[in-house]
Amino acid sequence: MMKKFLITCVALIFFMSKCLAANAELDAAKIRLVCAICSMGAYSSDESYLMRSLLSDRGWTIEKISRKNNLADAKAYIVSKGDVKILTIAGTENLKDVEIDFRLGRVHLNDNTTLSPKEKNSGDKIFVHRGFRDYADVVLSDGIAERLKTSLEKNPNEKIYITGHSLGGAVAALAAVRLIDAGISKNRLKVITFGAPAVGSHAFANIYADKIDLTRIVMSGDIIKKSLRALGYVQFGEKLEYFQSITSNHDSHKMAIYLDCAIRDYYAAGGSLEYAEKDKIDAPIYVAPIFLLEDSFHPSDEQLVLKVVNESLKNHFSKLTFAAEQSVTIERKDILEEEFDEFVTVARSRGCKYVLIRVLSAKKIRDAPLGDRLVTLEEIILDANGFPLSMQTAGESTKNLTIFEAALAAQENLIDSTKNVFNAH
Repeated sequence: MMKKFLITCVALIFFMSKCLAANAELDAAKIRLVCAICSMGAYSSDESYLMRSLLSDRGWTIEKISRKNNLADAKAYIVSKGDVKILTIAGTENLKDVEIDFRLGRVHLNDNTTLSPKEKNSGDKIFVHRGFRDYADVVLSDGIAERLKTSLEKNPNEKIYITGHSLGGAVAALAAVRLIDAGISKNRLKVITFGAPAVGSHAFANIYADKIDLTRIVMSGDIIKKSLRALGYVQFGEKLEYFQSITSNHDSHKMAIYLDCAIRDYYAAGGSLEYAEKDKIDAPIYVAPIFLLEDSFHPSDEQLVLKVVNESLKNHFSKLTFAAEQSVTIERKDILEEEFDEFVTVARSRGCKYVLIRVLSAKKIRDAPLGDRLVTLEEIILDANGFPLSMQTAGESTKNLTIFEAALAAQENLIDSTKNVFNAH
């Protein structure tokens, strides 16, 4: 009896350890995804606005920080929710940022003196990239560093993450150095960077590798991570390598590619983009299978695209009844020639007052040099008698997004107008 009990205990401990490991993996993937969304959202573009809206919808507050002087035109965001604060630093966007990228002078960490020729040849000197250091100092100016430190002192459970892409990631590492040197504990501060170049010398890396909790996310094939190596700069921290989807035609350094990988990584860990919105529309809606235009999506993308666009709906509507079949492949795009009587009948049998029909396609944009595609989502809303109430379309190009992100963006862009239809009826 005792032997059976011990075997049972061992099995239970093994099961619990596996669950805890799985939860830790999911939590880590989730914070990487949030940091990726923040880093994408730090740029000034329509796609970045979408990323910021995804954060706002999920209860994150977003505060913009702008600091400009002769050293840098710095832009960052403080993104907060519960016990988590994320300082997100924008990457290269304008000529001033480009100037910073190429302000290659190697300087002492804590003053503005340039290393002498003799010092430059010494491997034991602590030097950093002048442009990155200047930008970090500007971001943390006007009391921002003191404010972050005070916030940690007031809330013992709070943790600060610093993140950014490319230039933003390099600056994030040096901003963390400033905060660690100001007395913030390593276990209260974590840095997650995307495609960031190295920021300092061997001696610098040796000192701060143990002082800073840094995860460098790099894309296989992204050359920026090695760009300053010839000048004596070296990387440090934990390296996590992403691999670009075979369906992507973008340069491997783009933040959109890092975000795409972070989302896929999060889903692979068991995550979901669903969240509990407070003001969901409670109209009973039957969601028909999505009509997919033939050859629009690669098999490796199709299931993920279907999952994310359906989760987008679930975030805003509380009484959805999905068809047993997720999708139907069609050869033509003229959806008006389709018969919807079957869906209307099923909707009525399940007590639904409305039918939602969606058509999703991705077609190559003519003369697009990199094979960019236009992802289009068409929606038709019918009442329980089959009478059309609304027709609308949204499209997103893959010029600045991956095809997966473009499908999500198209669905999100239709949400408000879809809500208006149901509120009006």
